[in-house]
Amino acid sequence: MHSRPAQPWSLDELAREVGLSKTILHERFIEFVGCPPIQYLTEWRMQLAAERLQNSSDTIAEIALYVGYGSESALSRAFKRLVGVSPATFRATPAHERRAILDRRSQARLAS
Repeated sequence: MHSRPAQPWSLDELAREVGLSKTILHERFIEFVGCPPIQYLTEWRMQLAAERLQNSSDTIAEIALYVGYGSESALSRAFKRLVGVSPATFRATPAHERRAILDRRSQARLAS
């Protein structure tokens, strides 16, 4: 998953990749990571997108493809849902405020 973020992973594919049943993979992810595998994948992709928004001049469309979304609009919807602001707004936000946005999101996830 980490080595191929653009791969259109499903629970079946992840389970096959690690040699576990879907049920065992799901249970172990929740036990060790704290959330189901697909939720983890989505959150990890948003973390990758945030890093690229901060540290590269890649377009949002290029970042979308890099992290496994078929279009800029698909990434924008997912990013806004999870991070709370659009990728364009996040990129335009001063660095110290971006950290606060990401910290709020992390705290909200831990509280749920």
